[in-house]
Amino acid sequence: MLIWILILLLSAGCAVGLSFVLGPCAAWWFWLRIPLLFLATYVFWLLVFAGIVFVISLLIDKKKPVTKVHHGMRRFAVEIMHVILLAGRVRIRAEGLERIDRSKPFLLVANHRSMLDPFFPLVLLKGTEIVFICKPEILNMPVAGSFAHICGYPFIDRNNNRQALKTILHAVDILKEEQTAVGIFPEGTRNKTNEPLLPLHPGSFSIAKRAGVPIVIAVNRGTERVIPQYFWHGTKVTFSVVDVISPEQMQDLSTQEIADLTRKKLEAALSA
Repeated sequence: MLIWILILLLSAGCAVGLSFVLGPCAAWWFWLRIPLLFLATYVFWLLVFAGIVFVISLLIDKKKPVTKVHHGMRRFAVEIMHVILLAGRVRIRAEGLERIDRSKPFLLVANHRSMLDPFFPLVLLKGTEIVFICKPEILNMPVAGSFAHICGYPFIDRNNNRQALKTILHAVDILKEEQTAVGIFPEGTRNKTNEPLLPLHPGSFSIAKRAGVPIVIAVNRGTERVIPQYFWHGTKVTFSVVDVISPEQMQDLSTQEIADLTRKKLEAALSA
């Protein structure tokens, strides 16, 4: 939000300054010229910010292992996400955030409809660090891959059981040692079908059980429309926390039973 406010202030200042520099004009044209200049300078500063982000991403060595937590880069990444959403006039309706005990780590699970799905909890729960488990393909993406790497996001290859187990154990360490929340989409990939949910991977829920942390169940609605209409008009999306499963509730349940319970809660929320 701070970067967004700075961009607005710079745009407003430049618009007023340039309007006076361009010389005197009729009163009605003067007041028309300011909003036009504001729009132009607003786009200019957005492009400048995008350029800065791109250059920073080039300076990140994705082949170098991350050995320490970069809290500053995590906060900066959230600011970037916030600017992207605000620039696209994405309005987020939040529901049920009060269910989350943000003083303790938790495993956040949600349905997956868009590449931007991680943005919404990160922006809404600003101040609470959440690292999302990502597919390895993200690492090959420009900018996104660099920031996911430097922020310490774990990458999971579900086609490689040994590597997937290492990622799960790494996520458990993050929850226990860093006291940082972890987010995962148990469907494993974006749902591009007309069905409310894809099958859930039970292994995702072993993270919470191993770490002894609650599972925060959330639902994304409308997020699949953001990218297709990003440049044309604004989008309303909803991020809802529908329930929390405590460690005590999971104690006598298998990971498959936890997955089935989570699925029921997600389906009930999506059909409401």
